[in-house]
Amino acid sequence: MTKVDIPHHCWYEDKPLTLTFPDEWKVHRCKVASEDAKAMTPEEIKAAIHNPIGQKPLTKLAENAEEVVIIFDDMTRPTKTWQYTPAILETLHKAGIPKDNIRFIIAPGTHGTYGRMDFAKKLGDDIVSEYQVYNHNPYEMLDYLGDTSQGCPVWVNSEVMACDLKIGIGTVLFHRLTGLSGGGKMISPGVVGIETIKYNHGDIGGFGPGLKPHESTGYLCNEGNLMRKDIEEAARMAGLDYKIDTVLNLDRDPIELYAGDFIETQRKAGEGVLRWHATESPEADIVVAGAYMRENEPYLSMWPCYNSVTEDGTIVMVHNDPDGDINHWLFNRHGKEIGASLWNPAKRRLAKGKRMIIFGDYPLKSFEMRYSPEEVTWIRRWDEVIEELKKHHGAGSRVAVIPDGTSCIPQKGIGG
Repeated sequence: MTKVDIPHHCWYEDKPLTLTFPDEWKVHRCKVASEDAKAMTPEEIKAAIHNPIGQKPLTKLAENAEEVVIIFDDMTRPTKTWQYTPAILETLHKAGIPKDNIRFIIAPGTHGTYGRMDFAKKLGDDIVSEYQVYNHNPYEMLDYLGDTSQGCPVWVNSEVMACDLKIGIGTVLFHRLTGLSGGGKMISPGVVGIETIKYNHGDIGGFGPGLKPHESTGYLCNEGNLMRKDIEEAARMAGLDYKIDTVLNLDRDPIELYAGDFIETQRKAGEGVLRWHATESPEADIVVAGAYMRENEPYLSMWPCYNSVTEDGTIVMVHNDPDGDINHWLFNRHGKEIGASLWNPAKRRLAKGKRMIIFGDYPLKSFEMRYSPEEVTWIRRWDEVIEELKKHHGAGSRVAVIPDGTSCIPQKGIGG
Protein backbone atom coordinates (compact mmCIF):
# COMPACT_ATOMS: atom_id res chain seq x y z
CA MET A 1 0.00 0.00 0.00
CA THR A 2 1.05 3.59 -0.64
CA LYS A 3 0.80 5.85 2.41
CA VAL A 4 0.22 9.60 2.34
CA ASP A 5 0.02 11.91 5.37
CA ILE A 6 -2.03 15.08 5.34
CA PRO A 7 -2.45 17.68 8.13
CA HIS A 8 -5.58 17.10 10.17
CA HIS A 9 -7.72 18.33 13.08
CA CYS A 10 -6.21 21.75 13.62
CA TRP A 11 -8.40 22.55 16.63
CA TYR A 12 -8.22 19.09 18.18
CA GLU A 13 -5.19 16.80 18.48
CA ASP A 14 -3.55 18.41 15.43
CA LYS A 15 -2.03 15.15 14.21
CA PRO A 16 -1.56 14.03 10.59
CA LEU A 17 -4.13 11.77 8.97
CA THR A 18 -2.57 8.78 7.18
CA LEU A 19 -4.33 7.66 4.01
CA THR A 20 -3.44 4.41 2.23
CA PHE A 21 -3.88 3.57 -1.44
CA PRO A 22 -3.46 0.40 -3.55
CA ASP A 23 -0.02 0.05 -5.11
CA GLU A 24 -1.57 -0.31 -8.58
CA TRP A 25 -2.70 3.32 -8.48
CA LYS A 26 -0.38 6.20 -9.37
CA VAL A 27 -0.54 8.33 -6.22
CA HIS A 28 0.84 11.87 -6.10
CA ARG A 29 0.82 14.09 -3.01
CA CYS A 30 0.59 17.63 -4.35
CA LYS A 31 3.46 19.85 -3.28
CA VAL A 32 2.67 23.12 -1.47
CA ALA A 33 5.19 25.96 -1.80
CA SER A 34 5.09 26.79 1.91
CA GLU A 35 6.25 23.33 2.98
CA ASP A 36 9.85 24.49 2.63
CA ALA A 37 9.27 27.81 4.39
CA LYS A 38 10.70 28.43 7.85
CA ALA A 39 8.27 29.73 10.45
CA MET A 40 8.91 33.11 12.04
CA THR A 41 10.41 33.08 15.53
CA PRO A 42 8.67 34.87 18.45
CA GLU A 43 11.30 37.60 18.15
CA GLU A 44 10.59 38.02 14.43
CA ILE A 45 6.85 38.10 15.08
CA LYS A 46 7.30 40.85 17.67
CA ALA A 47 9.55 42.86 15.36
CA ALA A 48 7.03 42.63 12.50
CA ILE A 49 4.16 43.73 14.75
CA HIS A 50 6.16 46.82 15.71
CA ASN A 51 7.23 47.65 12.16
CA PRO A 52 3.94 48.85 10.65
CA ILE A 53 3.07 49.86 7.11
CA GLY A 54 0.74 52.79 6.46
CA GLN A 55 0.14 53.51 10.15
CA LYS A 56 1.83 54.87 13.26
CA PRO A 57 3.53 52.30 15.51
CA LEU A 58 1.30 50.60 18.03
CA THR A 59 3.34 52.20 20.80
CA LYS A 60 2.20 55.63 19.57
CA LEU A 61 -1.42 54.61 19.10
CA ALA A 62 -1.52 53.22 22.64
CA GLU A 63 -0.25 56.43 24.27
CA ASN A 64 -3.62 58.18 24.29
CA ALA A 65 -5.88 55.13 24.33
CA GLU A 66 -8.19 54.44 27.24
CA GLU A 67 -10.36 51.55 26.07
CA VAL A 68 -8.96 48.86 23.73
CA VAL A 69 -10.58 46.04 21.77
CA ILE A 70 -8.61 43.23 20.17
CA ILE A 71 -10.74 41.54 17.50
CA PHE A 72 -9.70 38.06 16.42
CA ASP A 73 -10.94 35.72 13.70
CA ASP A 74 -13.18 32.77 14.56
CA MET A 75 -12.85 28.98 14.39
CA THR A 76 -13.25 28.99 10.60
CA ARG A 77 -9.76 30.45 10.40
CA PRO A 78 -6.53 28.64 11.36
CA THR A 79 -4.89 31.58 13.15
CA LYS A 80 -3.07 30.71 16.37
CA THR A 81 -3.98 34.08 17.84
CA TRP A 82 -1.94 33.44 20.97
CA GLN A 83 1.25 33.72 18.91
CA TYR A 84 0.63 37.44 18.37
CA THR A 85 -1.00 38.66 21.57
CA PRO A 86 2.13 38.85 23.82
CA ALA A 87 3.70 41.69 21.86
CA ILE A 88 0.40 43.56 21.69
CA LEU A 89 -0.46 43.20 25.37
CA GLU A 90 3.06 44.14 26.43
CA THR A 91 2.76 47.37 24.45
CA LEU A 92 -0.67 48.21 25.83
CA HIS A 93 0.38 47.67 29.42
CA LYS A 94 3.58 49.70 28.99
CA ALA A 95 1.31 52.53 27.86
CA GLY A 96 -0.51 52.27 31.18
CA ILE A 97 -3.69 50.58 29.94
CA PRO A 98 -5.04 48.24 32.66
CA LYS A 99 -6.36 44.74 31.97
CA ASP A 100 -9.92 45.77 32.74
CA ASN A 101 -9.77 48.26 29.86
CA ILE A 102 -8.76 45.62 27.31
CA ARG A 103 -11.28 43.20 25.86
CA PHE A 104 -11.14 40.53 23.15
CA ILE A 105 -14.06 40.04 20.76
CA ILE A 106 -14.29 37.13 18.33
CA ALA A 107 -15.32 38.07 14.78
CA PRO A 108 -17.70 35.37 13.51
CA GLY A 109 -19.88 37.43 11.19
CA THR A 110 -22.97 35.18 10.90
CA HIS A 111 -21.27 31.97 12.08
CA GLY A 112 -22.96 31.93 15.48
CA THR A 113 -21.48 31.89 18.97
CA TYR A 114 -18.50 30.25 20.64
CA GLY A 115 -17.61 29.12 24.16
CA ARG A 116 -14.66 29.17 26.53
CA MET A 117 -13.06 26.10 24.95
CA ASP A 118 -12.93 27.86 21.58
CA PHE A 119 -11.62 31.07 23.11
CA ALA A 120 -8.85 29.14 24.88
CA LYS A 121 -7.87 27.35 21.67
CA LYS A 122 -7.46 30.70 19.98
CA LEU A 123 -6.08 32.85 22.77
CA GLY A 124 -4.66 30.51 25.38
CA ASP A 125 -5.99 29.79 28.85
CA ASP A 126 -4.16 32.69 30.49
CA ILE A 127 -5.84 35.35 28.38
CA VAL A 128 -9.29 33.82 28.77
CA SER A 129 -8.73 33.69 32.53
CA GLU A 130 -7.40 37.22 32.93
CA TYR A 131 -9.09 39.30 30.20
CA GLN A 132 -12.65 39.83 29.06
CA VAL A 133 -13.56 37.77 25.97
CA TYR A 134 -16.90 38.23 24.20
CA ASN A 135 -18.99 36.86 21.38
CA HIS A 136 -20.45 39.10 18.69
CA ASN A 137 -24.20 39.26 18.13
CA PRO A 138 -25.13 40.35 14.58
CA TYR A 139 -28.74 40.99 15.64
CA GLU A 140 -28.38 43.22 18.70
CA MET A 141 -26.08 45.70 20.44
CA LEU A 142 -25.08 47.49 17.24
CA ASP A 143 -24.25 51.11 16.41
CA TYR A 144 -25.42 52.57 13.10
CA LEU A 145 -22.60 54.52 11.42
CA GLY A 146 -24.31 55.48 8.17
CA ASP A 147 -24.25 54.01 4.66
CA THR A 148 -21.30 53.24 2.41
CA SER A 149 -21.04 54.82 -1.03
CA GLN A 150 -22.66 51.66 -2.41
CA GLY A 151 -25.64 52.08 -0.10
CA CYS A 152 -24.71 49.43 2.46
CA PRO A 153 -26.02 50.27 5.96
CA VAL A 154 -23.14 49.92 8.41
CA TRP A 155 -24.11 48.52 11.80
CA VAL A 156 -21.13 47.68 14.05
CA ASN A 157 -20.80 45.91 17.39
CA SER A 158 -21.44 48.49 20.12
CA GLU A 159 -18.62 47.28 22.37
CA VAL A 160 -16.18 47.61 19.47
CA MET A 161 -17.38 51.17 18.85
CA ALA A 162 -17.04 52.03 22.56
CA CYS A 163 -13.27 51.58 22.27
CA ASP A 164 -10.83 54.25 21.09
CA LEU A 165 -8.18 51.76 19.93
CA LYS A 166 -9.27 48.90 17.68
CA ILE A 167 -6.79 46.13 16.82
CA GLY A 168 -7.44 43.11 14.59
CA ILE A 169 -5.55 39.81 14.30
CA GLY A 170 -6.14 37.50 11.34
CA THR A 171 -4.92 35.42 8.44
CA VAL A 172 -5.21 35.73 4.67
CA LEU A 173 -6.48 32.74 2.66
CA PHE A 174 -8.23 32.31 -0.67
CA HIS A 175 -11.89 33.34 -0.61
CA ARG A 176 -14.76 32.43 -2.92
CA LEU A 177 -16.43 35.85 -2.77
CA THR A 178 -13.84 38.51 -1.98
CA GLY A 179 -10.87 36.88 -3.71
CA LEU A 180 -8.79 36.69 -0.56
CA SER A 181 -9.71 36.99 3.10
CA GLY A 182 -8.15 39.28 5.71
CA GLY A 183 -7.89 43.03 6.02
CA GLY A 184 -11.14 44.88 6.62
CA LYS A 185 -13.14 41.66 6.80
CA MET A 186 -12.28 41.65 10.50
CA ILE A 187 -14.92 44.40 10.80
CA SER A 188 -17.26 43.47 7.96
CA PRO A 189 -18.57 40.83 8.13
CA GLY A 190 -16.65 40.01 11.35
CA VAL A 191 -18.38 42.29 13.86
CA VAL A 192 -21.15 44.02 11.89
CA GLY A 193 -24.90 43.47 11.86
CA ILE A 194 -26.88 41.02 9.78
CA GLU A 195 -28.32 43.78 7.57
CA THR A 196 -24.82 44.97 6.72
CA ILE A 197 -23.67 41.46 5.84
CA LYS A 198 -26.80 40.70 3.84
CA TYR A 199 -26.48 43.86 1.78
CA ASN A 200 -22.76 43.33 1.12
CA HIS A 201 -23.11 39.67 0.17
CA GLY A 202 -26.43 39.87 -1.64
CA ASP A 203 -27.15 43.34 -3.01
CA ILE A 204 -23.52 44.14 -3.80
CA GLY A 205 -21.89 40.73 -4.25
CA GLY A 206 -24.82 39.07 -5.96
CA PHE A 207 -24.66 35.85 -3.92
CA GLY A 208 -27.98 34.20 -3.15
CA PRO A 209 -30.94 32.58 -4.92
CA GLY A 210 -32.02 34.47 -8.01
CA LEU A 211 -28.91 36.64 -7.92
CA LYS A 212 -25.88 36.74 -10.20
CA PRO A 213 -22.41 37.12 -8.66
CA HIS A 214 -20.84 40.45 -9.55
CA GLU A 215 -18.18 40.10 -12.23
CA SER A 216 -15.52 41.52 -9.91
CA THR A 217 -15.95 38.72 -7.35
CA GLY A 218 -14.51 35.19 -7.28
CA TYR A 219 -11.47 33.21 -6.21
CA LEU A 220 -8.31 35.35 -6.08
CA CYS A 221 -10.24 38.37 -7.44
CA ASN A 222 -9.03 40.70 -4.70
CA GLU A 223 -8.09 44.02 -6.29
CA GLY A 224 -11.11 45.85 -7.67
CA ASN A 225 -13.53 43.44 -5.98
CA LEU A 226 -16.74 45.40 -5.36
CA MET A 227 -17.52 43.50 -2.16
CA ARG A 228 -14.05 44.16 -0.80
CA LYS A 229 -14.29 47.87 -1.63
CA ASP A 230 -17.51 48.07 0.37
CA ILE A 231 -15.98 46.05 3.22
CA GLU A 232 -12.98 48.35 3.41
CA GLU A 233 -15.16 51.43 3.40
CA ALA A 234 -17.16 50.00 6.31
CA ALA A 235 -13.97 49.12 8.21
CA ARG A 236 -12.68 52.65 7.70
CA MET A 237 -15.95 54.05 9.01
CA ALA A 238 -15.65 51.81 12.09
CA GLY A 239 -12.09 52.99 12.71
CA LEU A 240 -10.06 49.78 12.58
CA ASP A 241 -6.74 51.26 13.72
CA TYR A 242 -4.19 48.46 13.57
CA LYS A 243 -4.40 45.17 11.72
CA ILE A 244 -2.16 42.11 11.74
CA ASP A 245 -2.44 39.93 8.63
CA THR A 246 -0.43 36.74 8.40
CA VAL A 247 0.63 34.21 5.77
CA LEU A 248 0.79 30.70 7.21
CA ASN A 249 2.64 27.50 6.37
CA LEU A 250 1.06 24.04 6.59
CA ASP A 251 1.71 24.01 10.34
CA ARG A 252 -0.36 27.19 10.71
CA ASP A 253 2.71 29.14 11.76
CA PRO A 254 3.47 32.55 10.20
CA ILE A 255 6.04 32.86 7.45
CA GLU A 256 5.08 36.45 6.69
CA LEU A 257 3.40 39.02 8.95
CA TYR A 258 2.27 42.55 8.17
CA ALA A 259 0.97 45.07 10.69
CA GLY A 260 -0.50 48.54 10.35
CA ASP A 261 -3.14 49.86 7.97
CA PHE A 262 -5.62 47.08 7.19
CA ILE A 263 -5.69 47.68 3.44
CA GLU A 264 -1.93 47.68 3.05
CA THR A 265 -1.45 44.65 5.29
CA GLN A 266 -4.04 42.67 3.36
CA ARG A 267 -2.47 43.48 0.01
CA LYS A 268 1.03 42.55 1.17
CA ALA A 269 -0.16 39.32 2.81
CA GLY A 270 -2.20 38.57 -0.30
CA GLU A 271 0.94 38.65 -2.42
CA GLY A 272 2.54 36.22 0.01
CA VAL A 273 -0.43 33.86 -0.06
CA LEU A 274 -0.35 33.63 -3.84
CA ARG A 275 3.30 32.66 -3.59
CA TRP A 276 3.36 30.39 -0.55
CA HIS A 277 0.02 28.62 -0.92
CA ALA A 278 0.57 27.72 -4.57
CA THR A 279 0.01 23.98 -4.95
CA GLU A 280 0.51 21.45 -7.73
CA SER A 281 -2.74 20.69 -9.56
CA PRO A 282 -2.14 17.70 -11.85
CA GLU A 283 -4.97 16.06 -13.76
CA ALA A 284 -6.20 12.99 -11.89
CA ASP A 285 -8.92 10.36 -11.98
CA ILE A 286 -9.28 10.54 -8.19
CA VAL A 287 -8.72 13.73 -6.20
CA VAL A 288 -8.56 13.55 -2.41
CA ALA A 289 -8.61 16.87 -0.55
CA GLY A 290 -7.97 17.47 3.12
CA ALA A 291 -9.59 20.38 4.93
CA TYR A 292 -7.04 21.15 7.62
CA MET A 293 -7.14 24.93 8.02
CA ARG A 294 -10.92 25.22 7.65
CA GLU A 295 -12.20 21.77 8.62
CA ASN A 296 -15.65 23.16 9.42
CA GLU A 297 -15.91 24.51 5.86
CA PRO A 298 -14.68 21.47 3.89
CA TYR A 299 -16.64 22.42 0.76
CA LEU A 300 -14.02 25.12 0.15
CA SER A 301 -11.80 22.29 -1.11
CA MET A 302 -14.04 21.87 -4.15
CA TRP A 303 -12.25 24.66 -6.04
CA PRO A 304 -8.81 23.01 -6.02
CA CYS A 305 -10.49 19.64 -6.67
CA TYR A 306 -12.20 20.96 -9.79
CA ASN A 307 -8.82 22.17 -11.06
CA SER A 308 -7.52 18.57 -11.08
CA VAL A 309 -10.31 16.01 -11.41
CA THR A 310 -11.22 14.55 -14.81
CA GLU A 311 -14.76 14.79 -16.15
CA ASP A 312 -15.53 11.17 -15.23
CA GLY A 313 -13.38 11.20 -12.08
CA THR A 314 -14.14 11.03 -8.36
CA ILE A 315 -13.64 13.66 -5.68
CA VAL A 316 -13.06 12.60 -2.07
CA MET A 317 -13.82 15.40 0.40
CA VAL A 318 -12.34 14.86 3.84
CA HIS A 319 -14.92 16.16 6.34
CA ASN A 320 -13.88 14.96 9.77
CA ASP A 321 -14.66 17.81 12.15
CA PRO A 322 -16.42 16.56 15.30
CA ASP A 323 -18.48 19.77 15.33
CA GLY A 324 -19.53 19.39 11.70
CA ASP A 325 -19.75 22.31 9.30
CA ILE A 326 -20.02 25.84 10.61
CA ASN A 327 -23.36 27.45 11.28
CA HIS A 328 -24.28 30.29 8.93
CA TRP A 329 -27.20 32.61 9.68
CA LEU A 330 -27.14 33.98 6.13
CA PHE A 331 -26.62 31.03 3.76
CA ASN A 332 -27.42 27.75 5.58
CA ARG A 333 -30.45 25.51 5.67
CA HIS A 334 -32.21 25.80 9.05
CA GLY A 335 -35.02 23.32 8.54
CA LYS A 336 -36.26 20.73 6.08
CA GLU A 337 -37.69 23.39 3.78
CA ILE A 338 -36.49 26.52 5.59
CA GLY A 339 -33.25 28.41 5.24
CA ALA A 340 -31.60 31.74 5.90
CA SER A 341 -32.37 34.78 3.76
CA LEU A 342 -29.68 34.01 1.15
CA TRP A 343 -30.02 30.21 1.33
CA ASN A 344 -30.35 28.47 -2.01
CA PRO A 345 -32.64 25.42 -1.72
CA ALA A 346 -31.39 23.93 -5.00
CA LYS A 347 -29.21 20.82 -4.64
CA ARG A 348 -25.57 21.47 -5.44
CA ARG A 349 -24.41 19.54 -8.49
CA LEU A 350 -20.80 18.75 -9.20
CA ALA A 351 -19.25 21.24 -11.60
CA LYS A 352 -16.71 18.63 -12.67
CA GLY A 353 -16.20 14.98 -11.94
CA LYS A 354 -18.83 12.25 -11.97
CA ARG A 355 -19.17 11.49 -8.28
CA MET A 356 -18.04 12.59 -4.82
CA ILE A 357 -17.38 10.73 -1.60
CA ILE A 358 -17.48 12.58 1.72
CA PHE A 359 -15.10 10.84 4.11
CA GLY A 360 -15.32 11.37 7.85
CA ASP A 361 -16.39 9.77 11.10
CA TYR A 362 -19.02 12.39 11.94
CA PRO A 363 -21.86 12.13 9.38
CA LEU A 364 -24.28 15.04 9.36
CA LYS A 365 -27.47 14.53 7.38
CA SER A 366 -28.22 18.24 7.04
CA PHE A 367 -24.78 18.74 5.47
CA GLU A 368 -25.24 15.83 3.09
CA MET A 369 -28.57 17.30 1.99
CA ARG A 370 -26.67 20.10 0.26
CA TYR A 371 -25.78 17.70 -2.55
CA SER A 372 -27.57 15.52 -5.06
CA PRO A 373 -27.80 12.00 -3.59
CA GLU A 374 -27.07 10.37 -6.96
CA GLU A 375 -23.67 12.12 -7.05
CA VAL A 376 -22.60 12.16 -3.40
CA THR A 377 -22.26 9.53 -0.69
CA TRP A 378 -20.86 9.71 2.87
CA ILE A 379 -18.51 6.94 4.01
CA ARG A 380 -17.06 6.75 7.53
CA ARG A 381 -14.23 4.20 7.05
CA TRP A 382 -11.25 4.76 4.77
CA ASP A 383 -11.04 1.09 3.71
CA GLU A 384 -14.65 1.37 2.54
CA VAL A 385 -13.77 4.54 0.62
CA ILE A 386 -11.08 2.58 -1.23
CA GLU A 387 -13.49 -0.27 -2.00
CA GLU A 388 -15.99 2.20 -3.42
CA LEU A 389 -13.30 3.87 -5.53
CA LYS A 390 -12.21 0.48 -6.93
CA LYS A 391 -15.69 0.05 -8.41
CA HIS A 392 -14.95 2.92 -10.78
CA HIS A 393 -11.15 3.13 -11.04
CA GLY A 394 -8.85 0.29 -12.00
CA ALA A 395 -5.10 -0.27 -12.09
CA GLY A 396 -3.08 2.71 -13.28
CA SER A 397 -5.63 5.27 -12.05
CA ARG A 398 -4.07 8.63 -11.21
CA VAL A 399 -4.62 9.90 -7.67
CA ALA A 400 -3.89 13.47 -6.59
CA VAL A 401 -3.84 14.16 -2.85
CA ILE A 402 -4.24 17.82 -1.94
CA PRO A 403 -2.91 18.26 1.63
CA ASP A 404 -5.38 21.02 2.49
CA GLY A 405 -8.00 21.95 -0.05
CA THR A 406 -9.20 24.85 2.12
CA SER A 407 -5.92 26.77 1.84
CA CYS A 408 -3.98 25.29 -1.09
CA ILE A 409 -4.26 27.43 -4.22
CA PRO A 410 -4.12 25.34 -7.41
CA GLN A 411 -1.43 26.46 -9.81
CA LYS A 412 -4.01 26.22 -12.59
CA GLY A 413 -6.20 28.61 -10.61
CA ILE A 414 -3.38 31.11 -10.29
CA GLY A 415 -2.66 30.88 -13.98
CA GLY A 416 -6.27 31.11 -15.03
